[in-house]
Amino acid sequence: MKRVLVIAVLLPVLVAACSPYRITRNQADRSAAWSAYRTFAFVDTSRISPVPGEAYRTAMEQIKQAVSAELRNRGYQPTRDNPDLLVNLGAVVKEKTQTRQTTIQEAPRYIGQRRYSWQSQEVPVGTYNEGTVNLHVVDAQRNALVWDVAVSSVLSPKGVNQKQINQAVAKVFEKFPGKN
Repeated sequence: MKRVLVIAVLLPVLVAACSPYRITRNQADRSAAWSAYRTFAFVDTSRISPVPGEAYRTAMEQIKQAVSAELRNRGYQPTRDNPDLLVNLGAVVKEKTQTRQTTIQEAPRYIGQRRYSWQSQEVPVGTYNEGTVNLHVVDAQRNALVWDVAVSSVLSPKGVNQKQINQAVAKVFEKFPGKN
């Protein structure tokens, strides 16, 4: 019985530790009056040029839906007229290089030179895409940033789906400083 209890307690901790989403930045304004905020709206980004591609617009719309759901779950209501909080979203995809460390077994054979030396090196083995979503929450009355958070993850070559976006946004909102 004790084993079952220990497994039941540790399993959620282990699953959370293996999350593919990494919070890369989480800064909150400690002076913000979170209890005074009631409404939110997204910053209009339609005037930004150049116009992003269809895949980007679709992903941003899915992220907006997930963020909106998380804020509603915390008691904030969406509005278009005079919101208390403005939510600004941004996304970046960067191609990164995966590397590995060389080992002494890969070193050339020693031929008898006196000043021969060998050093371990980073060797590129492949590339992958890493996506980062930035979320800025601004107090609309003071025009002050009250929460700045970013989440990153390695992207699948197939792209991301709504379930993955919801999981990443839920991970971000675990650290939300406002109403819970």
